[in-house]
Amino acid sequence: MTHWLIAPVVLPAMLAPFIVLAARFHIGIQRVFSIVGILTLIAISLGLVWETSDGTIMLYQLGAWAAPFGIVLVGDQLSTMMVLLTSVLALCVLVYAISSGWDDRGWHFHALFQFQLMGILGAFLTGDLFNLFVFFEVLLIASYGLMIHAGGTKRLRAGVQYVLFNLIGSTLFLFALGAIYAETGTLNMADLANRVTLISPEETVGIRVAAVLLLLVFALKAALVPLHFWLPSSYAEAPAPVAALFAIMTKVGAYAIIRVYTIIFPPDLEVTSGLHDTWLLPAALISLSIGMVGVLAAKQFDRLVAFSIIGSMGMV
Repeated sequence: MTHWLIAPVVLPAMLAPFIVLAARFHIGIQRVFSIVGILTLIAISLGLVWETSDGTIMLYQLGAWAAPFGIVLVGDQLSTMMVLLTSVLALCVLVYAISSGWDDRGWHFHALFQFQLMGILGAFLTGDLFNLFVFFEVLLIASYGLMIHAGGTKRLRAGVQYVLFNLIGSTLFLFALGAIYAETGTLNMADLANRVTLISPEETVGIRVAAVLLLLVFALKAALVPLHFWLPSSYAEAPAPVAALFAIMTKVGAYAIIRVYTIIFPPDLEVTSGLHDTWLLPAALISLSIGMVGVLAAKQFDRLVAFSIIGSMGMV
């Protein structure tokens, strides 16, 4: 069991409190540690991508506790590529934020930035639905602070809307997790893939409700139609470097859909039959259409970029 798989989560989790406690009033030191941390993340991510390039699936059990009792991280080709993509994008965002002075227009930009990276990378690597919820909350709490970085009435109003809709999504997520655990007794994705198939057709109501709730939650995170209305104003009013990093947050929602609805609720599963073709595909096609129409109709560049994110999510 290699310990490198947990490094993308542990590194920003250690850097963030260090920046707050030891370099709170020294923006130069914050910048140096943030840049070094991101470069280290890129190096680690490259190693993980190389390790999984031949189809190897890396498994890390914290404290050597076996599933479903322990925290499990899983690295495969998709998850490690997403970790590398996020790390490279984070470097670009950080360089722009430093060169433009955005990071010095408010408090704790670099610490919040590291916490958000921790949440995003953890969401890509986790093999457990509850820990997916935990990492979602970590990245969202950090994004709340980044959303209103540098202040402003419009930014604060957009931030309140952003917080409200994501809190609704988090509440639905908890309801779905409770229903799944009540039906199966586990939240580990690999265990769920086996136990869901054992549920008799007469007792599938609870798991069907949970599957639909999870789809609603991930669709809200991914800004799929009709749950996309929060994104244009929120992302358009966010600081430029923050909005660039937020673009990868919607991909976390798409990644969660791919994981859950191919591993736990695949298209050939009788329990959730029809969910993919009836709901997911039409929502994706409509999102793609609305996103592109929004791009053509946008009168401001920030709105154009926001609608392009919605269109790209439909494509994904």
